[in-house]
Amino acid sequence: MKPPVIGVGTLNISPRAKALVMEALNNNRLSYGPMMQRLESEFASLHHCRFGIMSNSGTSALQIALQAMKELHGWADGDEVIVPAVTFVATANIVLHNQLMPVLVDVDPHYYELDPSQLEAKITPRTRAIIPVHLFGQPADMGPICAIASRYNLKVIEDSAETMFASYQNRRVGSLGDIGCFSTYVAHILVTGVGGFNTTNDPEYAVRMRSLMNHGRDSIYISIDDDKDKSDEELKMIVARRFSFVSVGHSFRVTEMEAALGLAQLEESEAMIAARRANARLLIQKLAHLDGYLQLPKTRPGNEHSFMMFPIVLRDEPKTELVNFLEQNGVETRDMLPLTNQPVYHHLLNWCEDQYPVAKWVNQNGFYIASHQGLTEFDLDYMAELFERFFRQRPSAPRAGACLVIAAVRPASIEQALEVIPLDLFDRVVAVHHDLNNEAKAFIEKHGIELIQSNTLDTLDLLLTGRLEITQENLIFFTADGRHNPSDVGRLLLNLERGNDMVVASRFTVGGERRNLQQMSRYRSVGNRVFSLLANLLFYGNLTDYFSDLRAIKRSKLASLTLPGYTLTRYYRLSIRALKDGWRVAEIPTVEFLKPDFSTYLQVATSIFPALGVLMSEWFNFKK
Repeated sequence: MKPPVIGVGTLNISPRAKALVMEALNNNRLSYGPMMQRLESEFASLHHCRFGIMSNSGTSALQIALQAMKELHGWADGDEVIVPAVTFVATANIVLHNQLMPVLVDVDPHYYELDPSQLEAKITPRTRAIIPVHLFGQPADMGPICAIASRYNLKVIEDSAETMFASYQNRRVGSLGDIGCFSTYVAHILVTGVGGFNTTNDPEYAVRMRSLMNHGRDSIYISIDDDKDKSDEELKMIVARRFSFVSVGHSFRVTEMEAALGLAQLEESEAMIAARRANARLLIQKLAHLDGYLQLPKTRPGNEHSFMMFPIVLRDEPKTELVNFLEQNGVETRDMLPLTNQPVYHHLLNWCEDQYPVAKWVNQNGFYIASHQGLTEFDLDYMAELFERFFRQRPSAPRAGACLVIAAVRPASIEQALEVIPLDLFDRVVAVHHDLNNEAKAFIEKHGIELIQSNTLDTLDLLLTGRLEITQENLIFFTADGRHNPSDVGRLLLNLERGNDMVVASRFTVGGERRNLQQMSRYRSVGNRVFSLLANLLFYGNLTDYFSDLRAIKRSKLASLTLPGYTLTRYYRLSIRALKDGWRVAEIPTVEFLKPDFSTYLQVATSIFPALGVLMSEWFNFKK
């Protein structure tokens, strides 16, 4: 099995989106149609603005915002616009495209956005505007920025390409300055393939931007579809002006199909943002113990964060090794893109990185990974596992030892498992076998795994009876017979190390399944569910899978236990004892694959009375 590939963005074209695209095509109107008008109106309203203008990119939105201001206010070539030192190149490029001069301000070291405390020192008599950037899904500190802008009579353009549906002190991004600029490009929050938005509450800006994105054409052109209710005089005016060009504009238009995609996603925006925030919270929890190495994202007080991505900055070392490790293991990363190290600006504007120390630190140490709504719990655990593996070898990383105990049933299953299991997480790996052939033994030993021959492959029994001696505290039990997903091994260990006494890979929690290997049909597993329910009722538990043999356990918890029975009932008894003794138990979802043979049904039939006996004996002892 290959490791997953986890991209920084996601795209899910829903049936609703496809239906709206087909509706647009069937309408025989591909530009300036009803879907575009509806999307512009709804997007603007969601961001607390009167006007919305859709163009073909976030860069185009920035370009026409600044150009509109320059034309309407009569700015001169060479006038200055302040931009943060950490942002995508488009923020600075559109200043240059408008024949203006970008002036850098360093960013704050916690949120990586324009630092208001350094802003006034960069204002000169030629300063005309500020472009704060809402990075990674978080609004910039707009209160002091807008106060300074007001004091010096400066305009504010919000570069919100990476942030939508988020508020600063109960006001949505895009409504905090004079004009907001958004992107709906691939890997952004709202994805239309190509696309950008401007929002504003100023009708003069709205009219000029709508003209600039359509070759500088008189904005009355968009009224040509509304002529049914126009008077004769109004119709004459529309006809007279519809081919009038009032500015040197651009071809920044999009089609009804992009608008259709946007409308469908807008309907799901609340759930999408909730999922992104939930994923970010989980990542922060899973990586919190690495705080000595990593600066994780924080939400500024009074802000909402929509987590377009998950920014991380290494505190004291360059990111190169960690980024390469993540990429090699299928996790896509992106630089945080400071402007100060870009060759084009070094040659053109003579910017020196040393003058912007926080941006330099972010450039050398910072990157981001995914937190989008398409991530599964497995994806989040896998990413956390990779960080754990990378930092595990550091001398300062406190940890208890870990041992993986493999019941080596099938050679082919062992080979497949060893391609996936992160063996570097373990101080010791033991493979218990009954009678493996020499080729299989050689393959296992090649991976540095200790072989132990035994008449029984019940590894838990071997440990409890002293026939298998292990000194490590964190134990993982894995049966290599093709039923289990070896990717779960790392997840079990990481969850155990987060303070749990036992972690069970559950086939019946949300995301878990038992499947027929050939027909891919799901097993109901009525018996397992019934006995789990009975145990929960009797022992005040809430576990979903009492019988799973894929689990992680603290060795110290097993020290005083006696668990009579055979493999299946032994794990059932262990789960009940954990409840009775007040262990901290967690579950992770797993998918178990079963061969469709008679042995599966025979095991079910022969385990009913032994399981009932375990339940009754533990209940009587519990009542005493």
